[in-house]
Amino acid sequence: MRKFTLLHFIVVFIFSVSIQTNGQTVEFFDDFESGTTSWELTGDWGLTEDYSYSATHSMTDSPGGDYNANQDTYCTMTTGVDLSDPAILSAEVNFKVIHDIEWSTDFDWVKVQASNDDFATHTDLGIFNGENLLDPWMDTTFSLGAYVGNSNTKVRFHFHSDSGYEVDGIYIDDFTILSSDVDDAPPYIGYDNPPTFYEGSLDEFVFTTNLIDVSGIASALTYYQVEDGDWMSVAGVNTEGDTYEFSIPIQLPGDMVTFYIEATDASANTNTAVSPDYKYIAGEYMYYDDPEVAFYTNLLAGDATAVVFSLPYHTQIVTGLIRNYEDQSNPPNKNFMFHVWEALPSGPGDDIIEPFEVEPAATPSNPNPMTVVDLRDYADELTALTGDVFIGISVPEDTVKITMADPIANRSFTLIDNEWQQAAYDFHFRMITTGGGVGIENQAEVQEAAIVFPNPATDVLYIASNVGTIKSINVINTNGQVVYSEKVNGDKAQIEISNLATGIYIVQVETKKGINSQKIMVK
Repeated sequence: MRKFTLLHFIVVFIFSVSIQTNGQTVEFFDDFESGTTSWELTGDWGLTEDYSYSATHSMTDSPGGDYNANQDTYCTMTTGVDLSDPAILSAEVNFKVIHDIEWSTDFDWVKVQASNDDFATHTDLGIFNGENLLDPWMDTTFSLGAYVGNSNTKVRFHFHSDSGYEVDGIYIDDFTILSSDVDDAPPYIGYDNPPTFYEGSLDEFVFTTNLIDVSGIASALTYYQVEDGDWMSVAGVNTEGDTYEFSIPIQLPGDMVTFYIEATDASANTNTAVSPDYKYIAGEYMYYDDPEVAFYTNLLAGDATAVVFSLPYHTQIVTGLIRNYEDQSNPPNKNFMFHVWEALPSGPGDDIIEPFEVEPAATPSNPNPMTVVDLRDYADELTALTGDVFIGISVPEDTVKITMADPIANRSFTLIDNEWQQAAYDFHFRMITTGGGVGIENQAEVQEAAIVFPNPATDVLYIASNVGTIKSINVINTNGQVVYSEKVNGDKAQIEISNLATGIYIVQVETKKGINSQKIMVK
């Protein structure tokens, strides 16, 4: 490794004495020139002279060269800083960093974490990942606002590597914790359970977060977008302490919903924090596998794999999810053919829909995502399904990589010598359906019970029943608000909609078969 040194002023390590600088107070500083006594180190963490931002030393996960495989090691402050002084209104950690870490946070990474209970619990402040980022040094700052008021705040670096590919690692220098008597820190947004692999709900999507700020929370909102529609917002409800509950209105099964959280504190500076974007797909989510990846496999031309799903009631499949894999190795993924098959005792039978080509979502920087396969255009073939049904893929040419998990479901099949056989691993194939409804035996009958037209509509919307009397009609906007409601006693109805704003609406028509929900566009 080459040696890179940027000369700055040599600063004496300060721990127990606070120093005022630029309106802030230095609570902790280490330029790693005085040894490692201020840090508890596990694994290979230690000092190096190969790179430094100031003077001659920095802290690294692997002083001897490339890091090792299968590591979970820590560099942790020995003694925490005291942020309990009522005059302290904000705090932050700042350091200089360069790194060379295998691409993708599914493989190798370094997380910056904070705690006030010696890491019995902790929060992730940030994550480092990516190769050949050894020049220039990055000036990095994370807020510690959530820890203001605590007397034992510690920060640590958690290094993780998998079994595959090792490079140089991370280098840290001029580590500083600063406090301030001015509240310029945004609230902490603690959303611990975001949707995984697009898992949503048939009903409202309800979730909770912790919003923490020394000045209190003035505003808590979640903004959401259905498909490519307008952004809407709903306010969070403070249920207890720092906990806020949000509820995104019910959406039609198969709709992709993107959302994020925005929190503003009650200080004079109205500091605002915004979370990353999260995504889910509305509907009943079905899977059997353990999401932990054990291996991946290369499927070659002529190969096919499938997973059998048991549908307990008549329903419609609206989305398929196929988890692919990609890394630096060759060849890259080719497109696959997506299938929905009838179920035979020995495995998949006839195709229920015409197989179609899908491009895998996996990339070297995002190696293990779910590829989303929208099936709503196949409603005629995929409605009123019940019992066992297979979804899966076949490979028309070259190579397609898919992930595998240790078997817990034994529902995966693979095509070997033109015969279907049960696989030794579980494949990560999932599906989303319209569910079965409450007290509804046949979802297809419900959807066919009424017709809503035209779509798009401008002035008048017509509703006709195929099963007799319409009991009621509700029109709901994408914010979950009922904008029109009517009791009906006939097999036909019409609604004046010229007063409705342009956008997407859900029309609910209640008949003796149940409630039919249809999405319409008002222009």
